[in-house]
Amino acid sequence: MLKNNILLLIVVCLLASCASYNAQYKEEELEQYPTGSPVEKSIYLIGDVGYSPLGGKSDGLLSLESYLEGKDTSKEYLVFLGDNIYPTGMPAVDDEFRPTAENHLDAQIDVARGFKGKSLFIPGNHDYYNENLVNVEREKKYIEEALEDDDIWQPKVGCPLESREITPNIQLVIVDSQWYLSKWDDIPTINDDCDQIKTREQFFLAMEDEFKRNQDKTIIVAQHHPIFTNGVHGGQYAAIKHLFPTQGKLPIPILGSLVSLIRTSGGVSAQDKQNKRYQEFADRMTRLAIASKAPRIIFSSGHEHTLQYIENSGIRQIVSGSGAKQGYASLSNDALFVYGGKGFARMDVMQDGSSWLQYYGWDGENHKLLYTKKAIEQPKSFDLDSLPESYSAFAKANIYEDERTEKSEVFKGLWGKKYRKLYGDKINAKVGLLDTLKGGLKVLRASGGIETRSLRLQDSDGREYNLRALKKSSVQFLQKTVFNETDISVGFDNTGAENLLYDFYTAAHPYGALVIPDLAASIDVFHTNPEIYYIPKQISLGQYNDDYGDELYMLVERPEDNFKDLESFGKPQDIRSTEDVLERLRRDEKYKVDEASYLRARMFDMLIGDWDRGKDQWRWAEFESAGGNVTYKPIPRDRDQVFSNFDGAVFATLRTLVGITNQFATYDGTLSNTKWFNTSATYLDRNLAQGADMDAWVAQARYIQENLSDEDIEAAFKKLPAEIYPDPSTQLIIDSMKERRDNLVEIAERYYGVLSRLAIVTGTDKDDFIEINRVGKDLTEVAIYRNKGGEKADVVFQRTFNRENTKEIWIYALDDDDIINATGDANNPIKVRVIGGQNNDIYDIKSGRKITVHDQKAKENTFIEMEDAVKRLSNRYEVNTYDPKKAIQASNILTPAVGFNPDDGLRLAVQNTYTVDGFNRNPHTRVHKVTAGYFFGTEGYTIGYEGEFAGILNKMNVLLFGKWNGPTFTENFFGFGNETPNLDDDRTYDYNRVRLSTYSAGAGAVYRGEYGSNLRLSMTVEGNQINEDRNRFITEFPGSQTDPEYFDRKWFGDVNVTYNYSSFDNNQNPTRGMIFEINNGIIGNFQELGDTFYYFKPKMGFYNALTQDRKVVLRTLAQSHIIVGTDYEFYQSAQLGQLTGLRGYRTQRFSGQRSFVTSADVRYSFDEFKSGLVPLQVGVFVGGDVGRVWISDDFSQRWHNDYGGGIWVNSAEAIGATFNLFHGEDGLRFSFQVGFNF
Repeated sequence: MLKNNILLLIVVCLLASCASYNAQYKEEELEQYPTGSPVEKSIYLIGDVGYSPLGGKSDGLLSLESYLEGKDTSKEYLVFLGDNIYPTGMPAVDDEFRPTAENHLDAQIDVARGFKGKSLFIPGNHDYYNENLVNVEREKKYIEEALEDDDIWQPKVGCPLESREITPNIQLVIVDSQWYLSKWDDIPTINDDCDQIKTREQFFLAMEDEFKRNQDKTIIVAQHHPIFTNGVHGGQYAAIKHLFPTQGKLPIPILGSLVSLIRTSGGVSAQDKQNKRYQEFADRMTRLAIASKAPRIIFSSGHEHTLQYIENSGIRQIVSGSGAKQGYASLSNDALFVYGGKGFARMDVMQDGSSWLQYYGWDGENHKLLYTKKAIEQPKSFDLDSLPESYSAFAKANIYEDERTEKSEVFKGLWGKKYRKLYGDKINAKVGLLDTLKGGLKVLRASGGIETRSLRLQDSDGREYNLRALKKSSVQFLQKTVFNETDISVGFDNTGAENLLYDFYTAAHPYGALVIPDLAASIDVFHTNPEIYYIPKQISLGQYNDDYGDELYMLVERPEDNFKDLESFGKPQDIRSTEDVLERLRRDEKYKVDEASYLRARMFDMLIGDWDRGKDQWRWAEFESAGGNVTYKPIPRDRDQVFSNFDGAVFATLRTLVGITNQFATYDGTLSNTKWFNTSATYLDRNLAQGADMDAWVAQARYIQENLSDEDIEAAFKKLPAEIYPDPSTQLIIDSMKERRDNLVEIAERYYGVLSRLAIVTGTDKDDFIEINRVGKDLTEVAIYRNKGGEKADVVFQRTFNRENTKEIWIYALDDDDIINATGDANNPIKVRVIGGQNNDIYDIKSGRKITVHDQKAKENTFIEMEDAVKRLSNRYEVNTYDPKKAIQASNILTPAVGFNPDDGLRLAVQNTYTVDGFNRNPHTRVHKVTAGYFFGTEGYTIGYEGEFAGILNKMNVLLFGKWNGPTFTENFFGFGNETPNLDDDRTYDYNRVRLSTYSAGAGAVYRGEYGSNLRLSMTVEGNQINEDRNRFITEFPGSQTDPEYFDRKWFGDVNVTYNYSSFDNNQNPTRGMIFEINNGIIGNFQELGDTFYYFKPKMGFYNALTQDRKVVLRTLAQSHIIVGTDYEFYQSAQLGQLTGLRGYRTQRFSGQRSFVTSADVRYSFDEFKSGLVPLQVGVFVGGDVGRVWISDDFSQRWHNDYGGGIWVNSAEAIGATFNLFHGEDGLRFSFQVGFNF
């Protein structure tokens, strides 16, 4: 049997290994390059060139140099794709390896010097070696000086992104992918020089913006690590590696196969695509590219020592990383071409918008053409001849078709009436023709937010407008807010979920934005000026006629530079984004936000019921005084959600059960839940209005009350379309707004009570004095001054906080050298955290009660005095870095599950997870999980708790846990041994059931690695009592008859260490992955101190795709349980059964001192299809298990096996189910498990 398993393992490994050095082609006939077509720009791509012979050049460089000889390259680009120096980057000048590193770099510099166009170098993982940015900086400086070009290295060292326009039709986006993969805790200075990107999430937002902003161009993303790869880093190995896994010549069969499996499936290294961090990066980049709908994106990368061209999920991937080394590659995973030799790639963007690729190798004397491919087709043009020659001045139109607005009374009762009727009512709208509208508008590009479909327009003066469809995209909303880890760009179209979301949108008044300008003007709040048009398909829409036109649109100004003369924007000197303002606020004390204007705008948000007020819903008018001080006033925009009215029983119930759904409220006169209503803007309020106390908020609420009259409100609503104004909903809104205005002071007070519990205070990136003064028992004064020449200068911040309102203050000193003082006296003051940031900070804390100092462990700081203060020095990036979005927040999720197996019967389970995110996170501050389950077949029940707490043991989280299995909770016991009988035919299931009551509690710690590993240490106290049920096996078992205390409760202590690692390419449906676990510990009996035993439970499993389309996957799993010692109870023994490896047997069917079981399934995934509600993916599997147990003096040679199959179902991230039918010695066994994840 074991020999058969070994043979199976070898065959599997060989099946999974078809990579080679040779050129491989998906298509036999190669395409012919269009030699006569005009080229707009050529880009040469070569990576991993950092290894050349002494005084010479690598074969890849020779190939490139040969190709370029005699060519005019003055208008072309050459990009070196990283790993420019092997193996450890650029050492110091006096390092013994410096000459070798210079040699490798000089070979590239020589080619770049001969190239007359623009050369660029980007970093790779070897340039970063050991997370060392100093090496990267040395390399950058060396190249800049050699080529006399200070723009040749991109992006900026320690920053992730640089975007440049090569031509008006081509955008080059340069990404430092190693920046993303690195362990930031090991690089204290990372992101120091990045103005607006300080987190990985901010990077993705910036990439999303790049894709959207340039979606009509050819976008070339140059980064070291490929998004798709079929080389070694993508898990492709040659068969020979199963015998020779190392560089040596000694064959290592079996072990070599295991090593290759771990490398191909495990993702243990962050440089392999299967790694958790790498996979996260690749998946997000892929989804952003797809969601942008930019049709001409192409990724170009090195990293693999191969040449590849891949098309996957509509994304094109060039791999050109064989500049100096060669490697294995395979055609699997949608590759069209792979080659393991050395060479480079050339990309030609043609003037007609198409793009061609050519790959070249080296034959020892000259470059040789390997592959030609038309990667991007010429953009298709809309048939303009089909458009009418003339248009009427007005058109009657509605937003939704009748079937979307005509609902039953039951539906209305459940989902509410909202403003559904208004979406179906036709209005007589002006027809907008772009060639005449606003003096003539041209389309710049498509744009839009989470759910909006928009076009960016520009008039003849350069002023830009947004043309936003009133009908929104539900799939786009689901992708960004619910299923952000899974691509649903196609599956949710025309499903029940999409239809419900379309109805969800009807909670927002479709024309509400039209009344806002007059309301805002009455209270001196800046505003945009939206207009409604019916936009027909027309010549001016050009290529956009396919997706836009023949519906109602809102036209509104984009607050940007060319609108500086607009009265409703305040005629500013400039207009900035929120990111720009936040960056300037920390740059210098001369930049300030006009807090009164901002607070008034925020109270206006609450008045009009606009809950969607994130950073992109604001622009900022900039005013500079004669003295050079700069003030920002807000320009609110995107009023899509005003007067939102989420009525109906479903939302009323959700608001009771799930806190966050309270932001989806009804529009009434009270605004009962200010906390959840303001969720999207709370972080802006804390960071942009740091000095505002309750009086400041109340003052602006009163200003609105005093300046917005009933007449103003009534007049503003007359701006609604004539067909909409008479609807009864209009008067209801007017009456509610008047009532809400009258309650606005009370609303402001309630919101301030929520907001002020946590205060955020920031200094500048210059030298500051920060003073904390305790005044009396309740007050804490915080003042920040600029430090100029050691003297206090300009006031940056000054405010007194009251303990009655504020429970915690976070003071971010930011960068440069700051001096922090704390004085005064108080018994129970406000908790204060000081986050020092970069450089040498000086702390003189004379009154440190409830003050915690967080600063860099790897950098020098000065502590003069720290009386009663807590000093927490660490290199944790998340702790030491200012993130405006960071705040104290909590969430709750209830997750139900249902299952069945013959032993337990029907099982209902639920898990409630309460998560708190405070200052110290890893990844959360506190997580409380309460689980409960009921088993109908045995009437058993179980209740459990696990709490996890960060910030106590540095990078390890503290664990507390407990469990109670009630007196009817049941396990099975058939006796010890590998051939124990099953008497089900003669007795009932109850005969082998043992009712086992358990109390357990414990504590421990867990370390969660960034790349998928976890280390858990724990100590548990557990009390077990067996129920003495007559006429059952347990009372006939010899051990129970000879031990008078057998049925007494027994108490044990368990000291456990568990390490596990997992990595999957897709958590819902893995096609490649690995799981590895070692669970071991010592259990001792408190009542019999000598009764102690050691246990060891290893487990390893793999997922490997067997076909190129990745629909057929082999899942293998091996696990064991070994006990050293004999003083264990049956429920502590090594057990095999349905839940422990033998799926065709009763649970806990075999018990022994040692166990081993292997499983193998072949899984097939069908294409995703659309059900009535959500898209589903279904798969089937067949498989089997083989295992046995051992005990002392048991000479059984028998291995137990079973076989069977089943069906699995999943839907995005919402639901997963498995149905199993297996046959073993116990007969057929059916089971299922259905779980939800909301």
